[in-house]
Amino acid sequence: MAQEGEEVGITRVTLDVLKPREVRIEDLALALGEVEGVDSVDITVTEVDARTETLKVTISGRGVSLEEVENVMNKYSTIIRSIDAVTVGRIKQA
Repeated sequence: MAQEGEEVGITRVTLDVLKPREVRIEDLALALGEVEGVDSVDITVTEVDARTETLKVTISGRGVSLEEVENVMNKYSTIIRSIDAVTVGRIKQA
């Protein structure tokens, strides 16, 4: 059980993502970095085809909101195919 002044939240998540080739990964990474609670974003291209790219996206932070991450992905016509790893930890409240 979290102590007073703490809550439990996502501190790291790795996603398998599919995006159109015309979307630049640096633009997607910068947009994801603006999500509240996100400290870092790491994107690796794992597969390329004529119209799409498959990415491994790892997001770290304090209380990462998967809903907000998905909203950003949708704005960039990018879909989350699966959640491949997730880390949860105690987050101190400000």
